[in-house]
Amino acid sequence: MKKVFLLVIAGMMAGAVFASAQFPPMGGGMPPMGGMQMPEGMEMPKILTPEEKTAEMAQKYNLTEEQQTALLALNQKYDGKLELRMEQQGEQQDFRKMTDAERQEFMNKMMSQMQDMQAKQAEIEKNQKAYENDLASILDKKQMRKYRTDLRRAEAERQAAMQRSFGGGMMPPGGFGGGFPGGGFPGGF
Repeated sequence: MKKVFLLVIAGMMAGAVFASAQFPPMGGGMPPMGGMQMPEGMEMPKILTPEEKTAEMAQKYNLTEEQQTALLALNQKYDGKLELRMEQQGEQQDFRKMTDAERQEFMNKMMSQMQDMQAKQAEIEKNQKAYENDLASILDKKQMRKYRTDLRRAEAERQAAMQRSFGGGMMPPGGFGGGFPGGGFPGGF
């Protein structure tokens, strides 16, 4: 799902870049590029400390003291390795006011950031699998089943929020399969 989210962001950026570069602004134009905002209806999830995550899971899955101790150690081991932490973007820039050289530099920077995010995402997925394997040695089968059910539910909620933020029909179930209705991106790309 995180890959899909990255693709959505990249698609939105590419569409906005091409649209603003080719068409005059209408009704006030597009917002300046450079700073990303979450789609409406979605919020960046709060990143919990290992202690907060352990306490939340202890309550949710009714963990014993021994399980809590082992889980805290596991959460400390993987702290900062299971989520993509967005860095603050620089000041916003109006793409329409840039020279061709500035646009090219901006696009190169954005492509580099996207490649970095993809590499980080691959590392996160590897860490998530390792975390879940280690977690399975701490939780019993019933607790682990509930944990996985909760993960699937949270993923379904994230997908529903993404679909709502893209106007319902703009994003097909399962992601950005072909871009926008009719395929591709705005402007025929």
